[in-house]
Amino acid sequence: MIMTETNEFMKQKIKQFIENKNVCVIATCSENESRASTVNYIVDGFTLYVVTSGKSIKVKNIKINPNVSVAIDDQGKKERACLQAEGIAEILSGTEAKQAKEFYSKKRDLSHHEPELVDTVLKIELKEIMFTDYTKGVLRVYKFKL
Repeated sequence: MIMTETNEFMKQKIKQFIENKNVCVIATCSENESRASTVNYIVDGFTLYVVTSGKSIKVKNIKINPNVSVAIDDQGKKERACLQAEGIAEILSGTEAKQAKEFYSKKRDLSHHEPELVDTVLKIELKEIMFTDYTKGVLRVYKFKL
């Protein structure tokens, strides 16, 4: 594994990688019980927004422990890239939740979901990113803090 210094060009490439995807895995933990959840997301810079059920285990865990891990992957490709990140999740409420849901709805149709399955908005601020790039036949790993 080659650790490579992350410059602004690579940060923009990584940002574009996140923007070009729409599914990630969020790992949460509470009271020594971990949970990995596959979710749809939208992105604004290095901030992810997830609309989910307020009754989900991930939301219950985030209420107790807002530290999360996020994984985004190019699954099944010969030349692949993947992202592992640490972040802080926040359960939005009030006007902020309403605005975030409107922002989310512009990119993802929520109308076919039962209301109780899309009643909560999570905002995940990515804080530390590790990006593994094997798209040019050479393994490179970029790591940086935001």
